Amino acid sequence: MSVLPPSNWLPYHDLMSELASGDAHEVIHLGGETAVVVPLGEYRRLRHDAHRAQLIELADEEEVAAVAAFRAQQAAGPIVTVPQAEVRRRFGLAEQ
Repeated sequence: MSVLPPSNWLPYHDLMSELASGDAHEVIHLGGETAVVVPLGEYRRLRHDAHRAQLIELADEEEVAAVAAFRAQQAAGPIVTVPQAEVRRRFGLAEQ
């Protein structure tokens, strides 16, 4: 599963000059920059969502690397596999 980069989540692709009509957030100006004031709960949710998206992107990158390694191993020659039951027997684990 892939998540679109944050720039694709938003209905705009450049810097916002003003809030959308009907948006109830307050706008403040700090050091020549415009900022939007959001409730702390909303900020935490946004941070959580951004962190989750980063984890998904990392998992996607790891999956791509694993598939590439597997394909390279396939191209190098036959792949030897051991059935799970045999692995469990070799390690002395109970069968499921």
